[in-house]
Amino acid sequence: MFIKENFFSPRFLPIAIFTCLFLAVIFFIDKVLLVGIIFLAFLTAITFLIFKKIGFKTKTIYTLFLIALLIHTGMVLFIYYAHFQPFSGGAGDYSEYDALAQQISGRIHQGNFSYQGLDIPHYYPVIIGYVYALTLPQVLIGQMFNAWLVALLVIFVYLIIMEIGGSEKDGFFGGLIVSIYPSLLFFGSLELKDVLVVLLCTIVLLSILKVLRAFSLPKFLVLYAFLLALTHFRAYIATAAVLAFIISWFLFSNIKIKKRLVYGIIFIFLLGFLPYFSGGQGSGQGYYGINFLKLFLDPKMITHYREYVAIPNPEISPVSGLPVYDEPPGTVLPSITLEPSSAGKPSSAGKPSYDQTSDSSDRPITRGRGSSIVIKTGFGNPFTFLENSLIAFTYASLGPFPWQMRYLRHLLILPETILWYFALFFIIKGVIKFIKSRYKTIVPLIIFSIIILGALSLYMTNFGIATRIRMPAFVALFCLTPFGINWASNNKIIKIFSKSLDALMKI
Repeated sequence: MFIKENFFSPRFLPIAIFTCLFLAVIFFIDKVLLVGIIFLAFLTAITFLIFKKIGFKTKTIYTLFLIALLIHTGMVLFIYYAHFQPFSGGAGDYSEYDALAQQISGRIHQGNFSYQGLDIPHYYPVIIGYVYALTLPQVLIGQMFNAWLVALLVIFVYLIIMEIGGSEKDGFFGGLIVSIYPSLLFFGSLELKDVLVVLLCTIVLLSILKVLRAFSLPKFLVLYAFLLALTHFRAYIATAAVLAFIISWFLFSNIKIKKRLVYGIIFIFLLGFLPYFSGGQGSGQGYYGINFLKLFLDPKMITHYREYVAIPNPEISPVSGLPVYDEPPGTVLPSITLEPSSAGKPSSAGKPSYDQTSDSSDRPITRGRGSSIVIKTGFGNPFTFLENSLIAFTYASLGPFPWQMRYLRHLLILPETILWYFALFFIIKGVIKFIKSRYKTIVPLIIFSIIILGALSLYMTNFGIATRIRMPAFVALFCLTPFGINWASNNKIIKIFSKSLDALMKI
């Protein structure tokens, strides 16, 4: 049970003195950092108050939140003060978001709440603009705000694990894995919308599980609201969540078949309007994003991004007039890659650092630019297409592989690969365990992840972008990791690890 501290107890005075001295030292070191720490403390206090009002009585959830917050705040400070950005030459979307947020903050202080004249792709810069207006217009503040969002995300991972039948220890362990997930640790510590996308995904997945277990109108409205927000920030991820929900509803919802069919038809009708109301990426894409899907599933478009964008001469693409970016249409990710040059820019003729690749090659896989590979689509032969698609899916879900790492900075991806392979072993064991008993509860997570990784494999040949886009899928799968571990095992390593978790949970 979460224990209230008596602020007049003997423990309070030394804590208060230490806190004041600590803040005084920070004031002389960096005033922006001081404001950021006070802002994080305020957000944490509000979060704990909400947890208490909701009814979270276990101390575990508060401890997990603080651990995740400390880990990601530490990463934020490292990135900010060490200027750590080994990829993309130090440029990225975060620079644009910071500039927009500063302009919005300036307007708010002038009493102007209009965004007229600003090129705002979605509301993330607006959110950061209001954060700036309440604190200071400094990028460190936005990064620390993202650290708080990650801590919230970890709590929803904990709740998902509890929803599918896990114990407190399972939820705590799953939350810790997500806290140290390298891609989330890096991208979530920059001023990027990705952390907000993954947070919305976890809320949507938890809502789907609750609707399937015990349907009610308020639960569906909550799900619809967060799907709307997710569609605004990343439409194709929301589409994966919608498909996972619809499929799971008809197969596994906990109501009678007639009601299930009637409600399912109503849901299908209502969910199609998400792009109309969402704005952002979903704006103007039509009912169920049909305009986007037409473009997304066009064989010429897929061929363009799979076979031509990653090579030195993309002007030979069969799709004329397309912008050359290393991402699928509708995704604004031209800067966070592991490329040695700007994304989408063809290298100069004869430059030796790239492997020259042509469409006439018979090899299904060839090297592309930087951290990219070219996997042929093989649309001319159904069997070739299936084989190459499976290869692409393997690269998207299990890569990067050692032969893709061509530069020293690529070695920074190794911690993610090691963590993922470690977790995957227990994920598979967990899935087998669920198949024997309550498989229905985990199917939405698996369907959601497979759809994202499948869509990613259609387009992605750059593992720098792949690690960023697949974060929602990996976080969903990480929720299954604890179920593959037998905490009562006599294995010495598991015993030691189990006792360590118990000690952390009691802090």
